[in-house]
Amino acid sequence: MSTLQPNIFENQQFLHPAYNHLEKYVFIMYKGFWTPAKYEKLIRDQDAPYYFNEMGEVDQEAVKRCILAVAIVEDKVKSFWCNLNIDLPQTIISDVGGVFGQSEVTHRRSYHALLENLNIDVSEIHDYEETGGRIKYLSKHLERDPRIIGRKHSLKKLVLFTSLVERASLFTQFYILMSYAYRNRGLKTISALQRSTAVEELIHYSFGIDVINIIKKESPQLWADYLVELVEKNILAAHDAELKLIDWFFEKGVPEHLTKEEVINFLNFNFAQIVQDLELDISFPYDEKMYEERNLWMMEEITTQIEPDFFDNAVGGYSSTDEQIDLDNFEF
Repeated sequence: MSTLQPNIFENQQFLHPAYNHLEKYVFIMYKGFWTPAKYEKLIRDQDAPYYFNEMGEVDQEAVKRCILAVAIVEDKVKSFWCNLNIDLPQTIISDVGGVFGQSEVTHRRSYHALLENLNIDVSEIHDYEETGGRIKYLSKHLERDPRIIGRKHSLKKLVLFTSLVERASLFTQFYILMSYAYRNRGLKTISALQRSTAVEELIHYSFGIDVINIIKKESPQLWADYLVELVEKNILAAHDAELKLIDWFFEKGVPEHLTKEEVINFLNFNFAQIVQDLELDISFPYDEKMYEERNLWMMEEITTQIEPDFFDNAVGGYSSTDEQIDLDNFEF
């Protein structure tokens, strides 16, 4: 075998040209670099007083519960990308993983400050069955299975983390929280924080899909029937848990500028993207007309902050969304 033959699982001690396209993840993260200080003061001085003094119970409770649900995720994910090079010992993997790890620390610290400014006690997550359901499925990538070992276990971890943590668990809350500013209901800085976080989580998700496709191409035998069935089972369980969370977000009522139907439709859109990108034989139908009329703005807001050709991938032809958005018309 030639020393240049690509094998993402082998430590080849150099930057293999087969993985050069992954360098874009380092550059795009550098370009958007930010720290918690970008938002903390404005949230404290503007959004927090608005939250306490201008918002009613229905809105306050929806916002509080969404922030709690995001905080669950952001507190659990700081080490995954940093350690990915243990399973996939490529220099570029460790570079991207390190940069992603830094961004996850920024997310965690930003949401910790947000919780403090809104006087939200993060320990409340243990008081609700719905948040327990999320914590349970978020941990699925760590579970051991005697039928999934070695490199197949590494692939399973990557698939479940990419799909469940980076996409399935976050975008509904981003949608709800960003909708306040989008529909002129306040919380402009909190919305901006969600947008910055969502942009980076979408980039993390895209990287995960790229690496999954590399593994599938190089080692197709790993993507075997039992592993595929396990992944599908966990994605279906995550969807059930997320539906229960939406009910919990709106337990006190649905904010006037939203409907539960549009939020569920956006949830289904994101799950549909996941199964499409992983090429799974399950489906999550969503109303395309409702998506265009009520949901599309969210994906436009986050994708227009990313370079127009970013999702043109060398592996798998992955695209972040189904809808046709002419990004060449946007200015950066």
